[in-house]
Amino acid sequence: MKKPILFLSFANDRDDYLAMINRERKNIYRSLRRHQDEGIIQVEQESSSSLEDIFEVFRNYDNQVVLFHYGGHASGTHLQLEASDTSAQMGFAEGLAQLLGQQENLQLVFLNGCATRPQVDLLLKNGVKAVIATSVPIQDQMAVEFAEQFYHALANHSTIQRAFQTATAFVASRYKGVDVQSYRGFERREDQAGPAELPWGLYLAEGAESVLSWTLPERASKSQVLKTRFDYETRVDVNDILIDIICEDLAAINKDLDDELNKEELDIPSIKREIVDSFPTPIGEQLRKLFTRSNNPGEPDDMELFTLRRLEQLAMTYRTTAQFLCFTVMSQLWDERHKNEKLAIGEDNIVAFNSFFALNAENARSFNYIKLVETITNIFDEAKIPYFIDELHKIKFAQDRSPDFFKAYAFLNKLLQELEDSGIQPDQIEPLCLETEQNLGLVLKELSFLVKYKLATIKNIEIIKKRHEKARFRHNQIMLNRALTVASTGIAEIGVEFDNFTDNKCVLFLKTRDNEVLDYLNLTPFIIDENALNNDYSSKLYLFNHQEGDNYFYKFLNNVNDPPLVIHEENLPEIQAQFERFKAEIFGVPFSTREKAPGADSKGSRFMRKR
Repeated sequence: MKKPILFLSFANDRDDYLAMINRERKNIYRSLRRHQDEGIIQVEQESSSSLEDIFEVFRNYDNQVVLFHYGGHASGTHLQLEASDTSAQMGFAEGLAQLLGQQENLQLVFLNGCATRPQVDLLLKNGVKAVIATSVPIQDQMAVEFAEQFYHALANHSTIQRAFQTATAFVASRYKGVDVQSYRGFERREDQAGPAELPWGLYLAEGAESVLSWTLPERASKSQVLKTRFDYETRVDVNDILIDIICEDLAAINKDLDDELNKEELDIPSIKREIVDSFPTPIGEQLRKLFTRSNNPGEPDDMELFTLRRLEQLAMTYRTTAQFLCFTVMSQLWDERHKNEKLAIGEDNIVAFNSFFALNAENARSFNYIKLVETITNIFDEAKIPYFIDELHKIKFAQDRSPDFFKAYAFLNKLLQELEDSGIQPDQIEPLCLETEQNLGLVLKELSFLVKYKLATIKNIEIIKKRHEKARFRHNQIMLNRALTVASTGIAEIGVEFDNFTDNKCVLFLKTRDNEVLDYLNLTPFIIDENALNNDYSSKLYLFNHQEGDNYFYKFLNNVNDPPLVIHEENLPEIQAQFERFKAEIFGVPFSTREKAPGADSKGSRFMRKR
């Protein structure tokens, strides 16, 4: 079967130049390139499209094009193209609709120009299944960011519908209104300036609702044969696959676990306890729930519900692991950016950060944190910055360099989306549990080096100074690596003296050797200890989840189903200020201008161009 083709067509105007067109083309291609490199799809792109170029692609790849994207100046009757002499060339909507309607496998037409809504009816009447078009003039930068978020989501195997929702949510969160002083259209319309509804719409032909569920194709994965060290006899017990995959690598670092594995008779509860306590608390706490989960009272025989809850916990363990890893590298990025103001986030890396800053209650559960980790480590590599987590150098996120890890995290990301969409059938749950347990094991096996690092909350720092002696600093801290202990309320603080001081009232990620702290990362405001911030006893950890306006929502580590902790100007405003400072500094925007989106001028408009 021939590869499906995504055709990206762009055109500019030398007299009415769109400054962002090249960024749109490059970042869409960057999002899709991985799938092309794997041989799953083919991307055809024209940066200066003429009418002849468009017809030639469809003629050469008859019925192979599954998606057609246009970016440039447009209106309700035309797409503006480029003739061979670089002059403007009009592509009339009626003829283009006839061409596109003849493509039997075409799933979507995306017209990313101004006020293209009038073209929709023509396209649908001619047989096009789905169209994304605009009802009003749009800013050049807004058009680029909408397209970036759509294809970023589509490349992560979101459906057309979910990718559209993701892009719409991003624009809604970033822009309070539509500034039509710079837009992609043929006529400037000053009378429409001011707030307006979001301009993009997703339009379907009658009876074509199934196209909403279309995703990029995936490579069929061959099932692996599990080689186990435990005797499963006739069946596999829950957690046995996971334990078997990760225990040897953990035991090479954790002597207590190694001792347990070398006993004549294996003590599975003790092995589970050592695995839980090996990992930093956010991961260990999810493993603890996985290892101890049972049916709720009153439903002991509902195995289908039990298995579904187990599948959800397996997915949550992966999500928290990816989230924690991302927060560590993001914390280092902020430190590096603070030390070196010339360290910039280039346009080729901006899409993943924009997705993170636009997290909301709906898309936060399936956000691809590993993709953001990859983006940040690429920034480190380009700037030749050593990783705080040295062992991350061995993790490669490409299919051809770490195939087991890549396939495992791709599978788990897709599972998160399917759970969110409730797209799993009852008869799929049990086999999915086994496959998910295996893939989670492969991810944790690759990340087993996290056992070498410790987590601590710094509750308070005291200066210890005697006359004529050098000052020392007593850190009142709680060590957080034992999840079973952290879940309780009876933890005592310990005072440890150092010649230097760390940050106060924060969660630290510690690099240690022989119980000596060599270096640390401050993970706040991504991970916070509410009790430390409020001067309360013990520890209560929350992980950042999403943002709505000026409110930041955090999930309680011990129970993500609890109501979120909402941080705003009247509740822990110092955390809100830290997050706002992070967003401003990561883009090189002074903190005093943090209320504006990065790149905005004092009026909030960007490039004074039209689409």
